[in-house]
Amino acid sequence: MKTFTLPDNRFYVLGRHDPQEEKVSLWWSGSGVRTVLGCTMLQADITWEGSVHSPWIGVTADGAPLCRFPLIPGTHRYTLLAGMDGDSVHEISVVRDTQPVEGSDAGPVVIEAIRTDGDPALPPERPYLIEFLGDSLTVGEGCLGPRSAGEWRMAWISVLGAFPSLVSEKMNADMRVIALGGWGVSRSWDNNLENRIGRIYDRLCSPIPGGARPADFPERKADAVVINLGTNDGSPILRMEGEARAEAEDLLCKRAAELMNAVRARNPDAVILWAYGLCGNPLESLLRRAVDSFTAGGGKNAAYLPLTPSSVPGSRFHPGRDAHRTAAAEIEKKLREMGLVLPS
Repeated sequence: MKTFTLPDNRFYVLGRHDPQEEKVSLWWSGSGVRTVLGCTMLQADITWEGSVHSPWIGVTADGAPLCRFPLIPGTHRYTLLAGMDGDSVHEISVVRDTQPVEGSDAGPVVIEAIRTDGDPALPPERPYLIEFLGDSLTVGEGCLGPRSAGEWRMAWISVLGAFPSLVSEKMNADMRVIALGGWGVSRSWDNNLENRIGRIYDRLCSPIPGGARPADFPERKADAVVINLGTNDGSPILRMEGEARAEAEDLLCKRAAELMNAVRARNPDAVILWAYGLCGNPLESLLRRAVDSFTAGGGKNAAYLPLTPSSVPGSRFHPGRDAHRTAAAEIEKKLREMGLVLPS
C-alpha cells in the first residue's frame, strides 16, 4: 500500500476551495477529489471535528455511486473500496455527500491522505463547470431514506442523488455546489433575512468556522450557473398581507437581481439559469420578473426555467429521486439550448 498525502497533483480537487491552502478541505456538498485508478484496495485518512450532525462521504466509480458512510470526530482511516480488480481502471471520486451545518461542524472535512495499492493518475478536466446555488433541493435532502423519515438528519441527504450531480454527469461537467437547506433568495423558511445565499456567495463557506473569509482566491470560472432558490422564501411571504407582502415581494426581486449580478461578476461568460418549481411555483411571477429585469438591464445569457412540480415525495417531505431525475432532464435540455453543447 502506498500513501499519497493531499494535496497531490494526481488528484483533481472538486468544489469551492482555496487552492493556496496546503490541504484538501471539503466545505460544501459535492466537494472532494477524483482520480483515475486501478486497485484492489482504497482507503482515506479523513478528519472532521464536530458534533450531532456527522457529515457523510460518498464514493463513485465512473460517476456511479458505490457507497456512503458517516464520519466520526477526529482523524480516522476509512475503507472506500476493497476486493476490486486491480487491472480494471475507473475514475474514482470521493466527495462530501452532505451540506455543512452551522453549529455542528467545527471546521471543514479534510482528506488528509489516500492509501492504495494502485497508481492514481490525474483525470482530465471536464469540458464544463456548472455551479449550483440553492437550498435543500440542491443538496439532495430527501433523496435517501423512507418516506416515513421526518427527522432532520444527514442520513436522508445526498447530493449524489440530486439533480446537480445528475445534470453534471449527463453533461460531462464538473460541479460546484453552494447551497444550504432552509435558505432562500431574500429570507429563510423561518423568515430570517440573514439566511440568504447571496449574502455568503462571495465567502468561502460562512456557516462554519474558518469559512467566513472572502472567496478572493483563484477559482475556475463556471460555464453555467443554475440557481434553484425561492421555495423557502415562499413559506413566510405567502403568509403576509397588504403592505408587508408587497415589501417582501419587492425585496425578493431586489435580492434576486443582486445575486445574479454577483454571479455574473464571478463568472463573466457563464449562462445563468434560474430553475424553480420543484415544490410548487407560487413565487414564479416574481422570479420571472427578476430575471426579465436582469436581462433588460444588460444581463446577458440568463433565462428562467419552470420545473415540473414533484408528485412523489421522498423522505423528509421532500421530492424523491424520480423528481430529481425529471428536474435534471429539464435543466440539461435548457442548458444545451443556451449553448452548452460539446464540440463535434
